[in-house]
Amino acid sequence: MLAAYGQNFVDQASSVSVQVIGDYYVHSRNRFNRWMRVLDRLEASSDPMGAVVDDVTCQSGIDSGISVLRELAEQILVNELPVRVWTLLLVAQDRQRGSSESEALATNVLRGHLTVRRRLLQLCRNLEFSESELALRVEHLRRETEVWFDILCCPFMKRYDLWSLACDEEDARDYFRQRQERCALDHCSAAWVAMLSGLRDSFIDVDSPPVLVAEDDIRLVRLMASCFPENCTEINWLSAGYPLGV
Repeated sequence: MLAAYGQNFVDQASSVSVQVIGDYYVHSRNRFNRWMRVLDRLEASSDPMGAVVDDVTCQSGIDSGISVLRELAEQILVNELPVRVWTLLLVAQDRQRGSSESEALATNVLRGHLTVRRRLLQLCRNLEFSESELALRVEHLRRETEVWFDILCCPFMKRYDLWSLACDEEDARDYFRQRQERCALDHCSAAWVAMLSGLRDSFIDVDSPPVLVAEDDIRLVRLMASCFPENCTEINWLSAGYPLGV
């Protein structure tokens, strides 16, 4: 939805406030620190696959045989997509206004997220489970996140010359050339409906138990959603209807 309403966000009369950018940085930093603490515990454990940590958001699947490492990997890799999209939209809005009000903090948060991701992937490689189900799952999530970001956001990259933010610039340019509508997604378009279906198929996992979502994740989603214009109906519903503690 962030990408589908992205042009509405970029074109709105008022830019994102300094307070919102500051809150985004603080919540993101809290999440970064939480993930780093879990990674510290996993790296120090003699059995990272069976380790138990004191972060409840990484314990919800234990009774179903899902490891802390898998839950952490899913949190980091799935959350990477909205972080990338939000960063690009903030920078695009700056470009539209000829300013750089949001870019420094937004890209700083993205770099922090990618630091955590690199550490996670290094831990996975060190476990030498290259043929395991978890390794395949982690690689699938990593690839799907990167591909979908480039597909969803290539029109913004073209319009505002933000190809440097692409996961793979060559692929992103190719996705843009393949698009029949070479503009930002319209939430009412057939293309958006098709892409939404593709996203659901890419990330579906019917065997997973309900995941306990961390409060900082929820606050970040609500903060992003609150910055869109009032005519972005689905986004406003998300902002109002996504309570803490789900």
